[in-house]
Amino acid sequence: MAHVTIRDVARLAGVSDGTVSNAVNRPHLVNAATRDRVLAAMAQLGYIPNAAARALRIGRSRTIGLVVLDFGNPFFAAVASGAERAASAAGADIALFNTGIGRHDREKRLLHRLAERHLDGLVITPHDVNDPLLAVIEDRGAPVVILAREVPDRRRSAVRSDDVLGGELAARHLLDLGHRQMAFAGWRHDERYQGALTLARAADATLTWMGTQGDGVSDGLAVGHRLADLPIAERPTAVFCANDLIATGLVQAVTQHGMRIPRDLAVVGFDDTDLASAAGAVELTSVHQPAEELGEAAVQVVLAEMTDPKRGHRDVVFQPQLVVRESTRQFRAPD
Repeated sequence: MAHVTIRDVARLAGVSDGTVSNAVNRPHLVNAATRDRVLAAMAQLGYIPNAAARALRIGRSRTIGLVVLDFGNPFFAAVASGAERAASAAGADIALFNTGIGRHDREKRLLHRLAERHLDGLVITPHDVNDPLLAVIEDRGAPVVILAREVPDRRRSAVRSDDVLGGELAARHLLDLGHRQMAFAGWRHDERYQGALTLARAADATLTWMGTQGDGVSDGLAVGHRLADLPIAERPTAVFCANDLIATGLVQAVTQHGMRIPRDLAVVGFDDTDLASAAGAVELTSVHQPAEELGEAAVQVVLAEMTDPKRGHRDVVFQPQLVVRESTRQFRAPD
């Protein structure tokens, strides 16, 4: 069989070679009827575009960068799984990058490198949603979608869970159980903390902030040891943790000190990862957010902006849900 060229497709479709190229590489420049005619001609002739050659010609490889804070967190691993599924369905590739919790310097270096690469789009959980380097990447033709963060000014699209509501769900659950002296383990600026704090104040309850250096198990261990060292009269009866990793470490630490979960301390996590329901000392009550769906939606949004750069930015918000398990049951408020 003779080699089928782009010229053969153009001749059959009754268009120019350039229109065929645009239909494949820049579909937003071609009206739907013409693009359908080109695609039909390609199918009839069995023409398959050479992805490598196309990448060289237009300086792009239909690659989407996915930058997350911590691949050691099962939440981000699930996000990556959903992102790869959506990209594969669209014939795109995912390039995965990890910055690290609190590593602003590492993120800056990575963004500088990404600005020099030929990415088609970028999905990122940044430390700063308004980092000027994100605008540089956009100016070079790659749309940026923020993952798991709110973008207040709608400067760019965001795909996230309602973290304020998630914090409220955790606090409401603990308040309904009778807890009035509570703590939050995590970052103070966290919207989850703000949601829980607002609800606690409205109920005339206490929510003490117990800060962490990061978002890992070791951070939860540190908070747990600090908490166990408090005099019993000053010790909270419940802790809401910024994620399941912190909650897991905290449970390990306090049980080492002889405290019983949930009789002596109720614990709520966030993300509802496999850690929360895994067999262990105690199964965690956790606020569920759909990690794979978040990753999938973020890639779908960036793909849409790659296809049509003039489309408006979107704020896609998923609603979290509380999943109650053993770590908060059986509590009795003191008389």
